[in-house]
Amino acid sequence: MHIEHLTTQVSASDQLDVSHIQQIADMGVELLVCNRPDGEDEGQTPFSEIAAEAERLGMTPILLPFSSYQITEANRDEFIKLIETRKRIHTYCRSGARCKRLWQRANAVVGGEEEYNQAQSA
Repeated sequence: MHIEHLTTQVSASDQLDVSHIQQIADMGVELLVCNRPDGEDEGQTPFSEIAAEAERLGMTPILLPFSSYQITEANRDEFIKLIETRKRIHTYCRSGARCKRLWQRANAVVGGEEEYNQAQSA
């Protein structure tokens, strides 16, 4: 698992499995967002298994799936609502790339680029 901190509130990673969820919880994550449809790849951990462990550890799991490069305005707006909660968010997909694209589209509306730049230079 490779985690990238996009801002102090939002991080992204590649596919998680149940063994990663404790590490995500230890980061203070409150909302665990999956941007990957179930069954996209053979051997992918189903969202239901990740969600059950996330709930057990006190996080709220959210399924916001879309195919790569198929981000809709509705996807962006839903992610903006999550950002506006000011809760700590971790989002994941196959490689982390679609999560970053979703965050970039939401970020264009809500801001946060300065935090992203600071995180990248740290």
